[in-house]
Amino acid sequence: MPLRILLALSVMLCCNAAVAGLKEGYEALIRKDYATAIKEYRPLAERGNAEAQYRIGRMYEFGQGYSQDKAQGIAWSRKAAAQNHADAQQELGFIYATGDGVKQDDVLAVAWFRKAATHGDATAQYNLGLLYAKGQGVEKDYAQAIAWWRKAATQGNADAQFKLGVVYHTGQGLPKDEVLALANATIAARTGDKENVEYRNEIAKQLTPEQRRSAQVLADAWKVGQPMPGSAATSDSAPSTAAAASVPVKTRCSATGTMGGEKFAATNCVVSLYGDQHSVAIWFNEDPIAPAEAANFQMSSYADDAKGGKRRTMAIIMFCPGGGTETPSAADVKSIDLNTNHAKSPLVGVQWVVESPKDFKVEKMSGEIKPGGTLSGKIVGSRDKTSFIFDFELNLPAKDAAAGMSCK
Repeated sequence: MPLRILLALSVMLCCNAAVAGLKEGYEALIRKDYATAIKEYRPLAERGNAEAQYRIGRMYEFGQGYSQDKAQGIAWSRKAAAQNHADAQQELGFIYATGDGVKQDDVLAVAWFRKAATHGDATAQYNLGLLYAKGQGVEKDYAQAIAWWRKAATQGNADAQFKLGVVYHTGQGLPKDEVLALANATIAARTGDKENVEYRNEIAKQLTPEQRRSAQVLADAWKVGQPMPGSAATSDSAPSTAAAASVPVKTRCSATGTMGGEKFAATNCVVSLYGDQHSVAIWFNEDPIAPAEAANFQMSSYADDAKGGKRRTMAIIMFCPGGGTETPSAADVKSIDLNTNHAKSPLVGVQWVVESPKDFKVEKMSGEIKPGGTLSGKIVGSRDKTSFIFDFELNLPAKDAAAGMSCK
């Protein structure tokens, strides 16, 4: 048998074994059979599997199958987090926020929550919102808190949904609106949580029958994955004048290449600006991007990888064009947070931090990284079976996003 075929078979057997080991390890955890879980997870963790590393870290952290060892738990979680494992990043954020096994540090908590939140972890998005609301580890900013809560609530996080109800009820950070308060609180109460139910009922008592009916209509229409009642992007219909004004004029953009061998080409895009760090996120999409989605991306730097139940072919790059300054430079782009998704195969998408010059080359980068500025660039790279060419010339939005990549 040719060596090439033997190598291919070896890779397939390795990957299949890893998937099986993860599945069996998880099933053992559910049964609280920690000895079997360790047997399945530990070899994979030592070979660098991020999910297995995260699970081993949790077992050390809580003394499940191992003698409790917080330091070992944190060490394994760090290994997984370094590979952009969102659950591990969220766990490290919680550890630093609470001081559980480490010196309590709100700044580090914010940093880890932000990493997980930008990768779509709803719990981290909620927690990051809390720290913004309290001004812990970051400058107090209710607008950013609300933006992160909206993202978490969209994914079904009841705590974030509850917070949005509170925000509309109290008028802290948003104009007071009792109908929207009740609508958001009603959605949060779907879990049956006693506090959420009581809060919903308390708001409802103060409203007229017509207001209660209006709130119920909004709540009944909401489904997981949709913007919450009161969000700037509550539908794919035409956005409000303010929202539409924030969407930049696309000058030119394209993303081409391969994802795990599958070709892709995307010529629709929208950009968000995180002005505090002078970082940007660019979403390249195969199909046209609805105005409401564009407005939401500008606010949050986040886009769903599916629409209407169908997966979409897309790529998002998040990077610091000027290394943290307003002036872009090809030499200053040291790394890019790359996220891809392919409509034909859920297995070929990646979530990597790629590095220059190993993984990519910036052929050009110019403009001014500020609200209303411009950004022009071309980035060419490849890693494993993923290759990409991102070519763009864009107007930056007039307003900052509530989230983005840290350049520090």
